[in-house]
Amino acid sequence: MNIGKKAIFITVLCSLLSGVCMAAISFYSDPVSPELMRLYPVPSDFRNYFFLQSVDDSTSIVVGDFTGRERVIIHILDKNSDNTIDRITEYYPESGKYKTPKKSVSSFVNTDIAQMKKDIIQGEIFKRNYSYKMTSLDTLKRQLDRGLDIFDYEYGHSVKFYDPDRTSTIMGDFFFGKKNKGYDLQFKTNYYKLFRTKIIPPLQYSVYCRNSKDPVVVKTVESLIKMLPE
Repeated sequence: MNIGKKAIFITVLCSLLSGVCMAAISFYSDPVSPELMRLYPVPSDFRNYFFLQSVDDSTSIVVGDFTGRERVIIHILDKNSDNTIDRITEYYPESGKYKTPKKSVSSFVNTDIAQMKKDIIQGEIFKRNYSYKMTSLDTLKRQLDRGLDIFDYEYGHSVKFYDPDRTSTIMGDFFFGKKNKGYDLQFKTNYYKLFRTKIIPPLQYSVYCRNSKDPVVVKTVESLIKMLPE
């Protein structure tokens, strides 16, 4: 390969890698689409993951089900945030195929979508399944009860959860607030510990809601605001 061709190859490779990195950043805020589903991670340890996204008037749940016979990534769309399943899309990473069934193949998908949203926010879904253990509502409420590491930020509140063994290191980040008629709620797990092993989940956000109108999100944020220390 001559110098000119090598330079072009490197440029194209860097562009591709940059595109993948940008896509990774947009997992949480961009609308879930068939194209984006192709980029969601498939963990080598077969752990499952669950992600709630609610932006403006639309709510989505992403389920990574990797413990069955065939690994599948599922997108559940609640188009108007009215606790109704409008569409289910399943992507099978091994074959590259998509399906749009009326009922999901995964036992993790609950037809009571309001309960499923609550289970992700409260962390129950992570406790019941072979999944990454995400920092969830119980930890946030504990921090609010203690009045610890709460910071006002613009129209909302940022709350940090520090590693008890390394007090300068943040294990989890929370944000909640409301502006006009929209509600924000975000849970990020930087890492958690399994015995002494530090585990970084492939999807660090379990909840990403921005300007949400979803009733489950609205109720959660309103309850958190009431818990803020005076």
